Amino acid sequence: MPATVSSSPGPSPAGPPRSGSPAPGRLDRAAGVQAPVRLARASVFMLSLPLVRTFRSAYGRSAGRKRLIVVRLEDADGIAGWGEAPIAERPLYGADTAESTWSALTGLLLPPLIGRPLGGPADAAGTWAPLIGQQYAKNAVETAVWAIASARLGVPLARLWGGARDAVPVGESFPICDTPEALLDEVGARVREGFGRIKLKIAPGWDVAPVRAVREAFPGLPLSVDANCGYVPGYGPPGAPWAALDEFGLVMIEQPLAGDALLDLAELQGCLRTPLCLDESASSVNQTRTALALGSGRVVNIKPPRLGGILPAIAVHDLCAGQQVPVWCGGMLETGIGRAFNLALAALPGFTLHSDMSPARMFYACDLVEPTFDIRPDGCIAVPARAGNGFPVMPGRVADATIRSWESDGRD
Repeated sequence: MPATVSSSPGPSPAGPPRSGSPAPGRLDRAAGVQAPVRLARASVFMLSLPLVRTFRSAYGRSAGRKRLIVVRLEDADGIAGWGEAPIAERPLYGADTAESTWSALTGLLLPPLIGRPLGGPADAAGTWAPLIGQQYAKNAVETAVWAIASARLGVPLARLWGGARDAVPVGESFPICDTPEALLDEVGARVREGFGRIKLKIAPGWDVAPVRAVREAFPGLPLSVDANCGYVPGYGPPGAPWAALDEFGLVMIEQPLAGDALLDLAELQGCLRTPLCLDESASSVNQTRTALALGSGRVVNIKPPRLGGILPAIAVHDLCAGQQVPVWCGGMLETGIGRAFNLALAALPGFTLHSDMSPARMFYACDLVEPTFDIRPDGCIAVPARAGNGFPVMPGRVADATIRSWESDGRD
């Protein structure tokens, strides 16, 4: 079967985030991509990368190093694709961890794929359809297959998925700081670099005061907050801190309560003008649909690793587009391997709000791709125009950071 992809007009130049309701249907386009692949070899690498700074949120303070997993797949013709699982050490944000993801990759997902003919990336995702969970592992494998398919077709990922822009407007996320003054210094530096939206991490004891300080210092800048499930229903005096935050004209309040507290979120949303954004609550297509039906939020943060891959991420995009719900693409401290897929995804027309796409230099001394990516003076990051992984992966850098590896070679 020849490799095929539907034709479409090229992406339009980037502009400010747009409102409105694009036509759904990108999932059908992506699922229909045909790029026959027979995987001959799979390699999994557990990496330990030093962080250039720690990051504090309602989940606590990050360590000085981050473990993550990358997957390299190679087809029978020698075409390779890489995927990433930006997992956490402990099951705080989600159920997956470094060890559970490693087990899923090496014991569940990859062995059945080696030597198996696939018509395209959707066929790969179909092999694990009966398996629940293991979202980060599924994302790593699916994205690696997408990279191979893109390379075989000679078509960049954004075009395969129906992207509508060639650059993505980006914002920056700011950790909990020791003082409001330290926060203002950091925000000012990022604003001068061109980031067009500011997102502040908040937690009990660090919410209204830092938001007020930033709003007064940067009155015209789009501003949002992210609570990372750090509050419980009924926290503090009645209405606190939500009534006060509602007065600052925020773009959104992201995930103030636990991910599964959909009824409590709906009650809170009913009391606020500011939209609540679903992050941890948008853990699957079905849960996102349920949360929107309940009125638990009015904005959705789409993260492919949390959802289990590109296809479910596009499904959430289409769901929200059909309901005129704004979406944006969140980050999970990915290297350039994972960020390339996020940038291509954020080129879809439903992504109407600034995405979290911090350049890797914000977290890592050395990225795993070269050239890497960075913000432009206009506040955008270019969508990768190269077929395959988008950014060239540096195998030597992967090897230098590897602390554990696994391989299956169907050619033996």
